[in-house]
Amino acid sequence: MAQQEKEFTVAVYCSASEGLPEQWMAAAREIGLWIGRSGSTLVYGGVDAGLMRVVAEAVKSCGAGRITGVVPELRSNMASPLNDVSIAVSGLSERKSAMCGMSDVFVVLPGGYGTLDEFFTTLACLRFNGVDSKTIVLYNPDGLYDSLLNQFDTLMRSGLMNSHSLDYVKVVNDTHGLIGCLDNLKTNRHDKK
Repeated sequence: MAQQEKEFTVAVYCSASEGLPEQWMAAAREIGLWIGRSGSTLVYGGVDAGLMRVVAEAVKSCGAGRITGVVPELRSNMASPLNDVSIAVSGLSERKSAMCGMSDVFVVLPGGYGTLDEFFTTLACLRFNGVDSKTIVLYNPDGLYDSLLNQFDTLMRSGLMNSHSLDYVKVVNDTHGLIGCLDNLKTNRHDKK
């Protein structure tokens, strides 16, 4: 009897802002299409806004992927109708914990302080708990996160952070690199089964 392939779950952290550059929306679409075509599951903030909407619409357009929205009670009126499953949580801390626990890989698209908070919380959680089976993919279009990466270098040079902390992070600068990284992570994960 053939072994059933375990579901691959991709958390996407991204902006809920509208009117962002088209190339950022195109990247969000590509991620959603990849999730849908590969039959994977999107886990995201679950609201119908900004890049979150773009990713969810792309997943749904493929007909094969699943969408799990993790929605804080204060934003329940903004929950996306595209969610196959909506998980209500009391607030942001519970949302981050749920998303971190249920996801195999984390993709950080352009976003503001909320997206950065999700990135840092996930990095700290994986590092603190010694979870080496999960990866954070930081999408850095147009050098958006260059200052953040430079800050990491400063922290490492100052002895406040060791280089192994970034073993969990893969930085990609374009959608081709982003999709290639996801292909590799999914393939490698299933090869280990």
